[in-house]
Amino acid sequence: MEPITILEIDSVELSFDERKILQSVYLKIPRYQITSILGRNGCGKSSLLQIVFGTMRATNKSVRVNGRYVESLYRQRNVARYLPQHPLTPSSMKVKDALAWYGVNLNEAKYNKLPTLISQRMGELSGGERRFIEALMVLLSPVPFVLLDEPFTNLAPIYVEVLKQHIVEQKQNKGVLITDHLYREVLDIADQNYLIQNGTTYLLTNPRQELVDRGYLPG
Repeated sequence: MEPITILEIDSVELSFDERKILQSVYLKIPRYQITSILGRNGCGKSSLLQIVFGTMRATNKSVRVNGRYVESLYRQRNVARYLPQHPLTPSSMKVKDALAWYGVNLNEAKYNKLPTLISQRMGELSGGERRFIEALMVLLSPVPFVLLDEPFTNLAPIYVEVLKQHIVEQKQNKGVLITDHLYREVLDIADQNYLIQNGTTYLLTNPRQELVDRGYLPG
């Protein structure tokens, strides 16, 4: 079996009550790179990640793995994992069981406080701790692609830095698609950046300047 090296999405169309949210969207997500999606609140970033993963129905879409069309990415065995904005695990599940459920090798989880959290239940963690653990759970899964929707939400700065380090390290093995409103943190680590504006994606060649030019950031 040939190694999986590219995830590609195009022709994405999404409408709610006759209002177009996404149109003519294109993304190319190479393995071994970090790809970001930036955009204002309500522009469709989270919807796009759900469409890519296959948990949201779109008016139209084409998702391809190594050039081969797939109907639902989440149904493809050991291809991708997805971190949504909402909690991913039952509150009654222990941290160690959640990590094992996703096939995580604990030796890859480089965080000195992890041993103190490992025996707790997910519902016993603070909101930031739970978000951090679930982000690690997805990120360290043994799959070629991971989709991270707002992974830095509610995280203390130390958790943000540790998670960024893990994301950068994991691109040695996989492709990472990330969206987050902490755009500085995203730009620090991303190899390529897309902006969603007026429902369409734009690949940025000079991200910081183009984000100003397109009105996403102040000049």
